[in-house]
Amino acid sequence: MKYLVSIAPSFLKSAVKLWLIRLFSALGYDLFDRNLLTSYLKGDRIRARYSDSLLATGMEWSDNLPKQLRFYALYQMVEYAISKNPNADFAECGCWKGHSSHLIATLLNERDFSGQFHIFDSFEGGLSTLGIEDQNERKELTDEEIERQRKYFSSDIEEVQRNLSAFDFIRLYKGWIPDRFLEVEGRRFSFIHLDIDLYQPYWDSLCFFYERLEPGGVMCFDDYGFTQFPGAKKAVDQFFKEHPASFLFSIPTGGAFVIK
Repeated sequence: MKYLVSIAPSFLKSAVKLWLIRLFSALGYDLFDRNLLTSYLKGDRIRARYSDSLLATGMEWSDNLPKQLRFYALYQMVEYAISKNPNADFAECGCWKGHSSHLIATLLNERDFSGQFHIFDSFEGGLSTLGIEDQNERKELTDEEIERQRKYFSSDIEEVQRNLSAFDFIRLYKGWIPDRFLEVEGRRFSFIHLDIDLYQPYWDSLCFFYERLEPGGVMCFDDYGFTQFPGAKKAVDQFFKEHPASFLFSIPTGGAFVIK
């Protein structure tokens, strides 16, 4: 407390000085560009697609800034993957209500996608069983809290089908990961999106899909860096210690992607 009191006057003085400098400066780059997020906040096409997909899937209530930034990166990775391998398939593991699926499919549709978009989800009960690797380091969850968390992420296949009905290149696979992966074992992929929270389904998905990912292909990990789902990061970090990748980038607001 004494430390906070001692720094308060200097902090306020610096804040006022910075505000005055930025108010009267025409340059706009004192410490940071004052217009840094202008395009993002004012009609950017990726931002618009994000909002459209929120509405189409009834997920407006889930909107928040970290999610917006993860999806902003997701969209750009989709564009990159299409440009690198335009004829390979796409896959997603864990779709919840279909928000990310709809966003991805919208871009594929705009690019006259000729492949298939394979979406895997249990479509029942939410998350699978937590393992040792999924233990939350901040606190031990009670059985009641674990069950509430599992049910929170449950989804219904009929609802997702309705949300994604505009896209005829999508195929949904109902079942626990990795039970239905063998149905696509002969396919090649340019893009994989993993949003399955827990260590074991992450590990199973990495083991199956990475060897089927085209060179230059992309894998996105929505849960990477989330403290409530430590197993996701553990699985990704462990896997890529043993398998080479061209580039791995962690997004500060959560999420990560790798380019093969």
